[in-house]
Amino acid sequence: MKMDRLISIIMLLLERKTVSGAELAKAFGVSTRTIYRDLDTIGQAGIPIVTRMGRDGGVSIMEQYKVDKRLFTTSDITSLLIGLGGVRSALSGDEISHTLAKVRGMIPEEQLSEIEFQSNQIAIDLTPWTKDVRLAGYLTLIKTAMTDRRTLRFDYTNAQGGATSREVEPYRLLHKGEGWYLQGYCLLRREFRTFRIYRIANLGLTDTVFTPREFDPAALEMSEAASPPMVEVTFRFDEAVKPDVVGFYGDGVVESSGDGMYLAKVMLFDNPRGYHSLLHMGEHCECLAPEYVRAYIAERARMMAALYESQSDSSNSP
Repeated sequence: MKMDRLISIIMLLLERKTVSGAELAKAFGVSTRTIYRDLDTIGQAGIPIVTRMGRDGGVSIMEQYKVDKRLFTTSDITSLLIGLGGVRSALSGDEISHTLAKVRGMIPEEQLSEIEFQSNQIAIDLTPWTKDVRLAGYLTLIKTAMTDRRTLRFDYTNAQGGATSREVEPYRLLHKGEGWYLQGYCLLRREFRTFRIYRIANLGLTDTVFTPREFDPAALEMSEAASPPMVEVTFRFDEAVKPDVVGFYGDGVVESSGDGMYLAKVMLFDNPRGYHSLLHMGEHCECLAPEYVRAYIAERARMMAALYESQSDSSNSP
C-alpha cells in the first residue's frame, strides 16, 4: 500500500544521511519515478526533503528536522530482522517488506553492515521443501479474511477421515511442527476450533462480515497433551539407511549390534503416520519392538507384496 511505503521511506530517511532514488526503488520494489512521486507527496505533507546532485548525491530529510529515535539496541534490531525474515519466507505481502524496510531504517549507517551480517547468521525458512502453490494461496486468502473480518467457507476432513463443510470466523494462523493451522470460531460446532490447513479443501472467502468475539489463544494452544501419543520403538538396520536414521533422529540413538548391523531406539507417533517412518526404509530396516508395531509393519509389507504380485500376474497373462 502507498501509505505504508511513504511511512517506510520517512523512517529510512530519518536514519540515513543521503539515499539515492535508485536505492529506494530497489528497496521497495517500485520504479524510480514512483519513488520521486512519493518524495513529492512527503514534501507536500510538510517534511522537508533535500536533493543533492552528483556522484554521492541523493535525497535526505533536512538535518535540522531530524530527531534521534533510536529506541532499539543492535541486538534488538538483529532479532527483529531475523524474525521478520522468517515470517516473509512463509507469508508474502508488501506489508512485511515495508516493515523490514522500516526496521532497516532504524539502523545507523555505521552499523548497517555489521547488523545485516549478524542477522544473516541465523535464517528461519518456513517454506516447504516442495513448492506448494495451493498452500501459499490459502495463506494469502486467510490473511485477507482476518484483515477484512470476513468468514471463510471450506470442506474439512478430520484425522479419522470424516468430511464436513464448515464456515469459520478466522482469528489466527499458527505454524507448529511441520504444518500450518487455522484457528477460528466454527459456526457449525459453535466453538473455537483448530484446523490443519492441509486437511482443508475448496477454501473460499464469503461476503459475511463478522464482529470479533473474545478470543483466547491460550485456550487453543496445541500442547503435548493434544498431540498423538508417542511410543518407543526399537529397530535394527543396515549401513544403507544409516545416513537416513542419523539424519532423522541423530547419531546419539545409534549403536552397533556387532554383526555389521545397527540398533536404535526412538520415539515415534503411536499411529500409522509414525510407523511409516520405518516402512520407508524397506528391507534395510526391521522393527523389533513393540510387537504390535512389528505386526503392523509386517501386515503392510504383505499387503504391498500382494499388490505387486497381482499386478505382475495380470501383466503376464495372455
